Parts: sequence; structure tokens; C-alpha cells
Amino acid sequence: MFERFAKRWLSARKRVRGKGRVTRRRKAKSSRATAAPGLLAALAKRPALLLACGAGIGLIIGALVATHRASPPAVATKPAASSAAAAVAPSAEPPKVAATPAQPAPALPPSGTVPMAPPPASGVRPPWQQYAKAVPETAGRPIIAIVIDDMGIDKAESARVIDLPPAITIAFMTYAKDLAHQAAAARAAGHELWLHVPMEPLDGELDAGPHALKTSLTPEENRQRLDWALAQLDGYVGINNHMGSRFTSSEAEMRPVLAEVKARGLAFLDSRTTAATVAGRMASEMGVPHIDRDVFIDNDETVEAVLVQLRRTEEIAQKRGRALAIGHPHATTIAALLKWLPTLEAKGFVLVPASALLHQETATAG
Repeated sequence: MFERFAKRWLSARKRVRGKGRVTRRRKAKSSRATAAPGLLAALAKRPALLLACGAGIGLIIGALVATHRASPPAVATKPAASSAAAAVAPSAEPPKVAATPAQPAPALPPSGTVPMAPPPASGVRPPWQQYAKAVPETAGRPIIAIVIDDMGIDKAESARVIDLPPAITIAFMTYAKDLAHQAAAARAAGHELWLHVPMEPLDGELDAGPHALKTSLTPEENRQRLDWALAQLDGYVGINNHMGSRFTSSEAEMRPVLAEVKARGLAFLDSRTTAATVAGRMASEMGVPHIDRDVFIDNDETVEAVLVQLRRTEEIAQKRGRALAIGHPHATTIAALLKWLPTLEAKGFVLVPASALLHQETATAG
């Protein structure tokens, strides 16, 4: 009996609680329904507040939309950004071949700051003798010197010249790239070194190279350029002119150059790019050790033409006892020399460094 009474009491309580929950839900809905119109009515009475609320809601919605558009899935974004950059953005670093000059020249020192070179100390051999290579035994046979100038510009062909017999003389261009390294390789191979200095040609359209000596410059400007040129290398016997058909025909221009060469204890090789050159005669008058070119072997750059010029060099050496030929680091010149050099001994000639002719010249002049 007590158990039935307890069940009825629990059942009645659940019904009361259920009615209470329903009543509370209905009151909450009713309050929300009446709250919305009440809020709108309040906002309508205050336009400024209504405008501020509208602007705030607009900003929140706009920010959510922008965030959604700016943050697409990572898989889709990365390839798209990459392809757009490749199609639109210019290259940050253009190819070095197009952007970098073949050989930029260092700046010259300020005007008036280049001192004259001091003469060699008393009792010390001048550089042209210090750096001259030993002359092989000739036993009275005619001697031939082969000078390859324009060296260092084409590094691959210059390396092939360095591989030739050490009696070949090398004249490095003043503005050649990596000059110290190339010169060190040439010295290690046993070659005698000279410096090839650019000078003004007759043809104004030809470019002799950076810091070329020119008749249009003042003596001080040319001396600054010469000082820069002579500083590009060390351990060389002397200089010879690159081009220079206009410059070497001017006594006024050549005099300070030869004076500086003499003051430094160097020698001068006249490439004789013009029959009007005064360089050799003036060097003799000023007491500058000098020699002259006899033959250009590769004005015609075919192997057969080079061999013809080498035979002409032989003829001069046979008549005078010595000859000096100048060539360049062309593939055809190298090929011709590789054919010709092994024949010299059988023909009775001796290949010597260019300084061997200097020794003969100074001995004759003395």
C-alpha cells in the first residue's frame, strides 16, 4: 500500500515539473519575441546608435568575407602564386653574360697623384735583366723569338699557348681578367713575360681597350694611364704596344712614355703597327733597351698562311742572324706553331725568348 502511494506521488510530481518547464519555455520565447521589437523601437528613437550598430555589423561581415577570400586552401594557393610570379615579375638577376662587361677597368688614380718611378738602385740589375729568361746555347746558329701578345683575354686559348714550349714569349694584355693567376701559370711553365699596353690606333673607330694611351690626352693623363697599366702585373721584362699606329708615330707622345719605361728599368718592344713609328728610333736615342718586330705571322688567320709567315721569319733570321715574329692566341696560330716548332732544330735555328734579342741589341749599341 505504501509502494502504490509512493508511485502516485512521484507521477504527480513529474506532471507538475513538466508543466513548469513548459511554462518557463513559453515565457522565454515570449520575452525574446517582445525584446526584439523593443530593441528596434529603442534604436529607432536613436538614429546615431542605429547607424553605428549597422556600420559595426557591416565591418564584421566584410572582414569575414575578406578573410575567407584571402585564405584559400594551401594546396590551391602555392602553385597559383608561383606561376603568377614567374609570368609577371621581371628576373631579379639578369644573365651575367648580358649584364657584366667582359673586363671592367679599375678607376685611375686622381690627377697629379702618380709619382715618377725611381731609377733602379745602383749595382742592382734593372728589371728587364732580372726577369729575362736564360738564353739557350746557340753555337752560332741564327735565333728566332716568337712573341704571342693579346694574351689573357681568351683564357682557353691563352692556356693552350702557355702549354707551348717555354721559349715562346708571352705578352699579357693589361686589362685581361684574372691576370695574376694566368701570369703565374705562364711563369711556372717557364715563359718570359712582357706587358701589352693599349695605344691609340689611326682608325678612330677601333677601340684599343680600357685606359689606352691617346694623343688627345694631356701628358699627365697618359702617364696616369701608363702607371695603371704597369701596375697590373709584375715580373715582366718590358712593354710592347697594342695597336698604337697613331700614338707611336708621335714624338711628343712617345717621349714621356719611353722616359717612364727607362726610369723603371724596363725594355720596349715596338710592334711596328705602322711604318711611320718613331718609337724604335727614339728609344735608341734615349738609351731605352728596345727591339723591333720583324714579322706578323697571323694577319691571315689560316694555318697555311701562318706557316708562310713563319718561313719568312726563317729567311730574315738566316740573313741577319736573328728575327722576331709576333702572333696572337688564335687556334690556327697555335696549330701552325705545333707543326713548325719541331722542325726548327733540323733547320739549324734556335728558338729564344725575346730578351735574347735585347741582349744582342744592347751589346751592339754599347
